[in-house]
Amino acid sequence: MGSSALHAIGFIFGILFNFYATIVAVRFVMQVVQADYYNPLAQAVAKLTNPLLLPLRRFIPSIKNYDTACFVLVFAVLFLKLLVFKFLNLGPVPTIGFSYPVEQLPLVKLVLLSLLDVLHQFFNVVIFALIIGAVLSWIPGAAGNPVQGLVSSISEPVLRPLRKLIPPVGGFDLTVFFTIIGLFAVRIFLIGTLRALFGI
Repeated sequence: MGSSALHAIGFIFGILFNFYATIVAVRFVMQVVQADYYNPLAQAVAKLTNPLLLPLRRFIPSIKNYDTACFVLVFAVLFLKLLVFKFLNLGPVPTIGFSYPVEQLPLVKLVLLSLLDVLHQFFNVVIFALIIGAVLSWIPGAAGNPVQGLVSSISEPVLRPLRKLIPPVGGFDLTVFFTIIGLFAVRIFLIGTLRALFGI
């Protein structure tokens, strides 16, 4: 099979792995922020993750009310993604925000890269929630929408303390804008620092 075909397959696989890992990360964050599980979107997230998550919970207990099995599942999905790309030679793998060649990486560094990808996923969940919430706030009638309810549950615990530090400008609440910029900056710093530390 030609390299172009392999890269095309890799593109599809990368999207599917990252999409599912994001859904599982949302499930973990939902539990942390105590989101409303009666929300239709939250129920959809639960249904998509239960087939793999529920069996894991039989072997991996929660720690201090945190769903450890959910965290492990995010890691497992992202680690499997790296293994698939490595052993099927699907080209650079979409991870930690860019395409990364993994063919020559040893197993230990694949584990470390997966952990960085987990961190990246959790940042993405909060950043996307903030962006979606900001967009919905400009749409009349969006209040009460299941999407708005879920993203609000995720973003409000982050925004609430920051609103005390960032005053409105000209009547506009710029907390979301500065929070998104800040999260991007923190993510770049953390992942960049850890990459240098791990040598990947």
